[in-house]
Amino acid sequence: MGKFILITGITLIVFSAIIFVVDLLPVDMFRDPSLGTYLKIVPSDSFSWSQYKIHTLVVGAVLLGLSKFTNLFSS
Repeated sequence: MGKFILITGITLIVFSAIIFVVDLLPVDMFRDPSLGTYLKIVPSDSFSWSQYKIHTLVVGAVLLGLSKFTNLFSS
């Protein structure tokens, strides 16, 4: 169970780091390089993982800490 929590925590941290990096890229980076548009518009009634990047990072860090905590007392 500890390894599952560890892998899940690392996956969530990597996923949130990728979302942070993607948010720094221009919106139309591959279409028209002359116009650098950095404003991303997301409809308020739709679900987007980019809205939960901080939450994902925190949950991943908590799961990583929990896995280290459970490994400490499982021996």
